[in-house]
Amino acid sequence: MISVVLNAKDEERIVKVCLESVKWVDEIIVVLNDSTDGTEKIASQFTDKIYKIKGQDFSKVKNLGLEKASGDWILFIDADERVLRPLREEIQGIVKEEAKSAYAISRENIIFGSRVNYGPYKHDWVIRLVKKDQAKGWTGKVHEHLEFEGQLGYTRNSFLHLTHRNLDHFILKSLEWSRIDAKLRFDTNHPKMSGWRFLRILFGELLYQGVVRKGFFSGTVGVVDSILQTFSLFIAYVRLWQFQQGKSFDQLYEELDQKLVKDEFNY
Repeated sequence: MISVVLNAKDEERIVKVCLESVKWVDEIIVVLNDSTDGTEKIASQFTDKIYKIKGQDFSKVKNLGLEKASGDWILFIDADERVLRPLREEIQGIVKEEAKSAYAISRENIIFGSRVNYGPYKHDWVIRLVKKDQAKGWTGKVHEHLEFEGQLGYTRNSFLHLTHRNLDHFILKSLEWSRIDAKLRFDTNHPKMSGWRFLRILFGELLYQGVVRKGFFSGTVGVVDSILQTFSLFIAYVRLWQFQQGKSFDQLYEELDQKLVKDEFNY
């Protein structure tokens, strides 16, 4: 028996096709974290096993799905991923053979409408298929990963990953991710941010994304992606700097307004 665990937040535009691509499994589990759009209504067309959880701890979201799934094998999938026919047929063969405890599945990435196959996208492996009795759980609040007992195998076929669907989508995801990442860095007493640290991070990440990961040598999409990935990390450090101020900027501006009123608008 195969269970699919899908976690989603406000994915009404893309979740239906994702679920269509996995409706061949025995059980579909959907976990919604703070979703406010029509994702739940669409998911209910495919399953009645829909669970809700608060917060942006992605390991907790996936672990709830792991707990609720009753299949011998569990396939974890995101709303922007699609199980193509060759992968479906391979998974159906894998669960009969039971050769390994878990399997990493590669992803063919579509970025801003174009298929990319450079740097980090060339060998984009994610561990997503696991025997339930061998799964130990997901760890990591942002870059979560699955821990398991036994041996890891690799599939021959891939997910189709429809990421970076538009600029708004990328920016909104980056803003959401940056809050979590900055808080984790702050909680581990990251060194105080300063002007020179910001410059080192900015140019260091741009060099890493563009040259080491070969984005600058991969056409227009590669250049755009390298700059946006750098921006995404940079705003995480800006948020960290905000945390390190002790007071939020909202508080500082409120105090400034109060002082203006008290001093009869002398500044």
